[in-house]
Amino acid sequence: MKHYDAIIIGAGQAGTPLAKKLAEAGMKTAIIEKRMVGGTCIIDGCTPTK
Repeated sequence: MKHYDAIIIGAGQAGTPLAKKLAEAGMKTAIIEKRMVGGTCIIDGCTPTK
């Protein structure tokens, strides 16, 4: 069994930067994402693209 200091559920707009900051602080970090990294808004178009 693997052990982590932090597990982040969702790799959306906040999850990925949070995981990076925690890893840079020396924490063993994992991200759990059901679909694609970036989150629903970026991938499926909630964030305005024009």
